[in-house]
Amino acid sequence: MSDPFDMPTAFSIMPGAEPYFQRGGSVGCLCLHGFTASPSEVLWFAKHLAGVGHTVYAPRLAGHGTLPQDLARTHWTDWYASALDGYHLLRQQCEAVFVCGMSMGGLLALLLSADVAMNGVVVMAAPVVLKGGVQNRALVRLLKYLRPYTDQPDTSGLPVRVQAEQNRRGEAAVGRVRYDLWSTAAYEQLLGLQATVIARLPEVSAPLLLLYSEKDAIISLDSQAMLQQRARSQSIETHTLKDSGHILTQDMEMATVFTLAADFIARQAKQV
Repeated sequence: MSDPFDMPTAFSIMPGAEPYFQRGGSVGCLCLHGFTASPSEVLWFAKHLAGVGHTVYAPRLAGHGTLPQDLARTHWTDWYASALDGYHLLRQQCEAVFVCGMSMGGLLALLLSADVAMNGVVVMAAPVVLKGGVQNRALVRLLKYLRPYTDQPDTSGLPVRVQAEQNRRGEAAVGRVRYDLWSTAAYEQLLGLQATVIARLPEVSAPLLLLYSEKDAIISLDSQAMLQQRARSQSIETHTLKDSGHILTQDMEMATVFTLAADFIARQAKQV
């Protein structure tokens, strides 16, 4: 395993991990990426929403898109603060605000909706219920001292598909912009965020669109069921994809995801 501290120490953002902002109309869409990832993960999603006229912002969450040791120093409240800043930026400019989160970004979107007023939430494969891996926080808290980092490369076909799509779009072909080296301490924080969100689901009342996939190897479809059962939202729409893996915003059914989200936002924005 590579040594995370055998790396350049000068602060820089990974190519492709820059935040994205596009001013549009009076509907604002906050697009949040997932754990160890970067705004690149939701860039095409954000650009689609910008293309239909919305003001969009995809922030780089604290500790992401730089070096793995930066993520190791963060608490989940730092990621939440990044998301909250983005929400208030859009709230100052837009009449309606929607929060759309991929994976961990979906957890942050749900937590935001429990704390601040918003017009709707698009939840994409949020890890409410995980399929595997170590999920005992006490054990992970111990493991972070024994094995502070683990190699977690994406060995699926997704990086190749992402690079091909970047070439097709005329973008820099950087592939997936994420950490292959994962901080165990940061994973403990992810579990803490997950527990906090589950506890606060009864406070979630904004309209929800829940998007999950049958072939997601990481997240159980029980996540979708739990959100339907525990959230207080009067309007909950669900859609289960058939062929995508975990990263719904970059995988083979991303066009369907983009359309479902844009249609949901359009319907809810009419009620403002």
